[in-house]
Amino acid sequence: MLKSQEITLAQSKRREKMANIQKADEINDEGRTELRSLADAYEGAEVELRAALLVEQSERETIPANDKSATDWERECRSFDMSAVVVAMEGNKPLTGREAEVSAELEQRHGAGQKGLRFPWEALEQRADAVTDASAGTSGELASRPTMNALERFFETSAAGRFGVNVMQVTGSPSFPEITSGTGLSWVNEGDGADAGSITTTARSPAMHTATGRYLLTRQAIRQNSALQSILRRDLAEVLREGIDRAIFQGSGVGAEPAGFDTVLSGGRTDALDDVASFSEFLLQATMIQETAKLSDPSQVRIAGAPIVHQTLADTLIPGTAVSELDRLKAAGFSTLWSSQVSPRGDRDATDKGGSTVYFGAGSNNAYVPTWGSPELIVDPYSESKTGKVALTMFAFLDVLIQRTATHYFKLTGVQDRA
Repeated sequence: MLKSQEITLAQSKRREKMANIQKADEINDEGRTELRSLADAYEGAEVELRAALLVEQSERETIPANDKSATDWERECRSFDMSAVVVAMEGNKPLTGREAEVSAELEQRHGAGQKGLRFPWEALEQRADAVTDASAGTSGELASRPTMNALERFFETSAAGRFGVNVMQVTGSPSFPEITSGTGLSWVNEGDGADAGSITTTARSPAMHTATGRYLLTRQAIRQNSALQSILRRDLAEVLREGIDRAIFQGSGVGAEPAGFDTVLSGGRTDALDDVASFSEFLLQATMIQETAKLSDPSQVRIAGAPIVHQTLADTLIPGTAVSELDRLKAAGFSTLWSSQVSPRGDRDATDKGGSTVYFGAGSNNAYVPTWGSPELIVDPYSESKTGKVALTMFAFLDVLIQRTATHYFKLTGVQDRA
């Protein structure tokens, strides 16, 4: 309890006693003495109360208020309505409300959009709480709600994220240092010391690359589809995610495309299998990664390949058993993922056999996707006007940076899907 509250409670009790004494028909000498004592105590307590209130107010002013600006900003970004942006820009109308304020704030933080309108990354989140008005004929719209099913798209989730690639926001030209040699542990006797060895480091700075995604939307869908907001969130996010995933694994580093694992891993960090996918071959490479990266658990080794490799392993049974090569791989404890963004199905030869690439990686925090600012969106109602469609074009600014390639990653090419 605060000091001022304690004094106020004591004052209330004094007033009650004084009132009881004054209710008597006749006050004797003892009552007068007690009344005088209570009055003096009450007067002194009032001075103490004022002092306590001043001290408490001063203490309150020194306590920092909770800064909720970051939380409020995140909430506004999560509530950003992509459909409102599309509707406004398609009709050549200015943005209003939350969308206008968030876009203006992003331009304040990251600079004005060079090509389109700034929008937050949070607007591309996969949301389970998106509100959909499925009632027919709402606000005088047509009652043909099934048209929203024509816009359904299904994209794969991020393969790069499951492989341990980290996405981060950066500004300017950051430097990513990496210790290449010189570290180690020494054992010494009591009283002795160990000399510090010099370490060797290298550093790389990412270069900005522009990722562009294009999406066509009918004017009918814009005005009629009650699920437009959730569809835009999902589809626009997957257009970017699919392209970025592919660049992380298959990026050539030529022209405007960043260099991915396929380009970075060369020399001693790659080998050609030129044979059918098997548990034994994968175990050999995964064990090598576990040794060079000094991992304590095979589950820290990630194996990524094309979906056709997954099928091949599952279809290949150990003779005389119902155990497949895939079962053996899972039993070994390695983390596996299969995606066409990792590697496409290889071209078929005369025997309908094709080869693809499989990647082996150790843990996380060794590969990064630095992103600059927020993405931009252009709504173009003109170029596709004769078809009744509106073109949405997104721009994101990022790079792919892979470290510890000599110890933490390996590429196995020519992994065939049949013997």
